[in-house]
Amino acid sequence: MRLGVVICHGKLAFELLHTVERLMGRFENLLAFSNDGVAPQTLFEQVVEAIRSRKATELLILVDLRGGNCWRIGKMLEREFEKAHVVSGVNVPMVISFITKQEHLAFEELSRTVEQDGHRGILLE
Repeated sequence: MRLGVVICHGKLAFELLHTVERLMGRFENLLAFSNDGVAPQTLFEQVVEAIRSRKATELLILVDLRGGNCWRIGKMLEREFEKAHVVSGVNVPMVISFITKQEHLAFEELSRTVEQDGHRGILLE
């Protein structure tokens, strides 16, 4: 099973998923976590438990800020699970990309595509 895990500061992960759900409808294979008031090791353990309970075999971990605590937890998850990638700078286009393309692309291609779609969603006009 393929699973998306969004880890952000504050309520950002929950709000991203809520926004995408309003645009795209319900989805099952995407989880949100916040580091707000949670020690990094505790959050890591909570995420690992959620991943294992879903029996996920491929993980795309989307975080808000490269180098921050959420990113560090993502990198820990990447070491814990054989097929896992971390993509930083999560935005709405990335979440939509994961939802709409995760069933059609190989895991490596999906990871690159989600990153590229995130970049395509940022424009100066």
